[in-house]
Amino acid sequence: MKKLLLSTIFLLTFIVIGASYAQAMNGCWGGRFPHGNYCEGSETGWYGERKSVRTQTEAIKIIKQYFSSVEGVRISNIKERKWFFEADIRDKENNVIDVVIIDKRTGRIRSIY
Repeated sequence: MKKLLLSTIFLLTFIVIGASYAQAMNGCWGGRFPHGNYCEGSETGWYGERKSVRTQTEAIKIIKQYFSSVEGVRISNIKERKWFFEADIRDKENNVIDVVIIDKRTGRIRSIY
């Protein structure tokens, strides 16, 4: 009975670990997610841009590239702050679906909504 219980726990542990790993990999290669998809490699999103952003135009370009796989999304209400740019992300019905900031020094995008 103890062997069966231990075997079951052991098997379930590997199933849970495998499922977690598969879900994490989906974030890297399976698509883009607005709340962060930073992964190493050439297919990464713009979450880890790693270059300075000096103008609103550059910030808009980075946001557009990041949300390029999401249809019907538009960028509005861009504000320049001391350390970052802030922008509203809206859907087709003009509802705010996210508010993101782009760090001026690193180009990293973060959701603050």
